[in-house]
Amino acid sequence: MAQIEIKNLTFTYAGEDKNTPAIRNISMNISRGDFIVICGKTGCGKSTLLRNLKPAIRPAGRTEGVVCYENKPIDEMDFRKQAQEIGFVMQNPEHQIVTDKVWHELSFGLENLGISTAKIRLRVAEMAEYFGITDWMEKSVEKLSGGQKQLMNLAAVMAMDPAVMVLDEPTAQLDPIEAENFIHTLKKINQDLGITIILSEHRLDIVLPEADRVFVMNQGEIVQQGNPQQIAEKIAEEDFLQFLPVSTRIYHMCGKTGIVPISVAQGRKWIEDQPIRSAKFCTSEKKKREEIIRCKNVWYRYEKKSEDIIKGLECHIYRGEIFAILGGNGTGKTTMLSLLAGIRNPYRGKIEKKGKSGFLPQDVQTLFVRETVAEELEEVSGEIIEEMELAPLKKKHPYDISGGQQQKVALAKVFQKNPDIFLLDEPTKALDPIYKKQLGKKLKQLSNEGKTVILVSHDVDFCGEYAHRCGLFANGKLTAVDNFREFFCANRFYTTTLHKIFRNKIKDVVRMEDIVCGKGE
Repeated sequence: MAQIEIKNLTFTYAGEDKNTPAIRNISMNISRGDFIVICGKTGCGKSTLLRNLKPAIRPAGRTEGVVCYENKPIDEMDFRKQAQEIGFVMQNPEHQIVTDKVWHELSFGLENLGISTAKIRLRVAEMAEYFGITDWMEKSVEKLSGGQKQLMNLAAVMAMDPAVMVLDEPTAQLDPIEAENFIHTLKKINQDLGITIILSEHRLDIVLPEADRVFVMNQGEIVQQGNPQQIAEKIAEEDFLQFLPVSTRIYHMCGKTGIVPISVAQGRKWIEDQPIRSAKFCTSEKKKREEIIRCKNVWYRYEKKSEDIIKGLECHIYRGEIFAILGGNGTGKTTMLSLLAGIRNPYRGKIEKKGKSGFLPQDVQTLFVRETVAEELEEVSGEIIEEMELAPLKKKHPYDISGGQQQKVALAKVFQKNPDIFLLDEPTKALDPIYKKQLGKKLKQLSNEGKTVILVSHDVDFCGEYAHRCGLFANGKLTAVDNFREFFCANRFYTTTLHKIFRNKIKDVVRMEDIVCGKGE
């Protein structure tokens, strides 16, 4: 018997034409203990599908077909049982936080279920250890970074001891190390406890090897399904190549010989016997560059008696460069960006900046103040709207579109301002690989026009592909600032997937353009 059975599910949002549903004729069976991955382009219906698995958070609209849980319609499920047995982690961690302290957030759901104090303490302690957040327990949730809030939400849902975990882009705000650790933790929970995992995810490099089955969605429908190996072979033929792990893309680029690799380890083994060599790296002549931002011994703390977040920050950023800031969750990257934007002011030191800046916050919903996407885009040119494929969203409320679509609307508003300096906090969050490539091209175009782009990101592969220089933020300051190739070749953990795969064969491969397939030199 399937634990979850979906039969011909069609869902249309309230106010939308019934002939243009968000998802249509979805059917799938999910067995107890499955690890299911759902992927697809931004706006393809992944989040809508997942929300229909928990009626308490299903959006307003018209539902046709049925979702059954343990052979009974899920709409007939007791609210208490639904709350306990089906855990849900949202894209935006802010939408899930209801209390003031971390320990209270972890215990809140259990308190509402009437669990005894002794059991609450045990489960909260267990989850805090499991997710490595014991040191945060007395912290105010307001003091946590976006990634830390997401980890806290994950721990809070797991404390409820669910039978099914539904996760919508759970690693979107986690740094690369935490994202990988979290996916491995999910797999451990899945294998050790038999908890069913259903998640949507763009980071297929880390999640595909852990999946039992993968469903690919496009325009509200499931267009492919199968095990990871089958999907790695199938979707490359349907213009979804960018969704595949890097090792799988290399396999398809280089003649598809042998068994398709889907993980870094498999990719590393596969290339050993392949006629792959590095390209000749282009070295451009160094010219005198105009400094556009300079930070001199900058210090910042949120409260007078609190710890310093920024500690003696020094940096030089130049006109026309794409500068990426990487680092772990909670290290101060977002704080640094807010200082550069002038939203906050240092209590010591100086920031010199030439030209006006445009700021994309980590939580893009803070930019939305109107009732429809059309109103939000009133000042945005038709060219940008067309370029970013936003026209079909105009009638919708900005909160009713997917996280990736919200990201695109917010980016369009920032691009329209045409500032001299673009300050982008996690610009690729929730974006599918196809649009990330388009965004990368846009940033290159801005760079060629003399605009400066400074981005804070956990998307190491994106930074490796498009940044000119990168800096690692740690201990309150930027360290290891270097050009992209030297940076990623010097770092063992904050490095691109390509470099992880090729490290033992060609140590300085960082970008796809570095790879040449063929025989001999």
